Amino acid sequence: MHPRLIGAVTAALVLIASAVALAPSAGAEGYVSAHPQRIAQRSCFWTERLAAKFDTDPEENFAFPDTGAAYWTSKSTIPAGAHIVLRGKYAHARYQSLNSYDAATATPLDAVNDVSTNPDRGSRNPYLPGARRDLPMKRRKYSVSILDEPVPGTPAQNTLYAGVDGQEQVVIFYRVYLPEPFRKHEQTGGAGLPKVELHLADGTVLKNDAACQALRVEPGRLTLDALPPDVYRSIREQPGKPATFPAEPIPLFRTFYSRAWGLGCWYGGDCTGQPERVGGQYSNVDNEYIASFVNRGFPAGPVLVLRGKLPRTPDTGRDVERMPRGQLRYWSICQNESVLTTASSGCLYDVQIPVDRKGRYTIVTSKAEDRPPNARRKCGVAYLPWPERGDGAGHLDDGLLIVRNMLPAKSFHHAIQDTSTPGDESRVLGPYMPRGTYTTEAEFSSRGC
Repeated sequence: MHPRLIGAVTAALVLIASAVALAPSAGAEGYVSAHPQRIAQRSCFWTERLAAKFDTDPEENFAFPDTGAAYWTSKSTIPAGAHIVLRGKYAHARYQSLNSYDAATATPLDAVNDVSTNPDRGSRNPYLPGARRDLPMKRRKYSVSILDEPVPGTPAQNTLYAGVDGQEQVVIFYRVYLPEPFRKHEQTGGAGLPKVELHLADGTVLKNDAACQALRVEPGRLTLDALPPDVYRSIREQPGKPATFPAEPIPLFRTFYSRAWGLGCWYGGDCTGQPERVGGQYSNVDNEYIASFVNRGFPAGPVLVLRGKLPRTPDTGRDVERMPRGQLRYWSICQNESVLTTASSGCLYDVQIPVDRKGRYTIVTSKAEDRPPNARRKCGVAYLPWPERGDGAGHLDDGLLIVRNMLPAKSFHHAIQDTSTPGDESRVLGPYMPRGTYTTEAEFSSRGC
């Protein structure tokens, strides 16, 4: 690699942005639709991070949003000797969690998810396998403490550690995946947002607005400097590389270890070593990711067909009385623009994808004008739209696929969480690895319905 290009890639590793993940909740029976008639849900402590529509609000479409989730964030400063207590209710949803982050690097610090949260006295946790999911709200209560301290060797129960040496502010995310529809608080699965209390060192307890004022809560978007367009173009348009770079003729999915390692691998060609799995860009501790650059410009055709086996996930629709088990809690695949814009053009999550008797799926992703007429659910095919703007920087054939795996069961050994060395993805995921081939609209259509 030319030294100037090495410098460009190095600059990209330094300058790459970490931005808050924003996502709407989208479409399957029993869950909130992608375009709900909803009331904005926020408080003095929580800022809502929902993009109701990717196409009409591009400023809310960044950080590779997943359409199955809703997010709220909070950035505050905890006074010396004090701690936060959140009083919440378990949502009617597939999943919920609290995560803390390093504000400077956007890497996760700690997490308290639904199954690891003990209920208050008189309440029960509906997320435990086999638990009743129809508990009334008065029996769905929990409390979580937030401390401005690093994670200790033996963490306390129902405690989220959010401290970073040399950093005053704490950053917290509240996530709800696949909330079930309610007339009120639909994006929170009927539970509303956790209420804040500030417990001061002298024993004084402040609540709601008084707590927010003492915490100096900062409303507004969490962002860091974006990857400069000229740096992105220097690593995307390297001399001697094909127009389809960095995509491969057969899509190659790689585990996401960190932003820096991923850029060095995809654009710098250095996919060796034993990278540390630190995440980034406010990633969810309970998720792991694989990603593949794709391109419509390969000779085989502009239609990409993905096949694989879908892990079993729990159906948590409104009429499901008890919490089921699954190989994963949640699975999704999203089509995105690029590391420059981090914008999504659409996602499919597990219950939106038809499977055959063996649990295998067929997913087609293409531009709308290339969509085969049999790329429809009634034909057993799921459709994922290709980014209309390509990478958002003039490369109209580019795309970026991201697959999420959440909370694998201990008995399931084909999850992204089980990968450990770059290059082991196909071996570890086995039949659950998406296998892609390019084709044409005519060729796929000829297979019939």
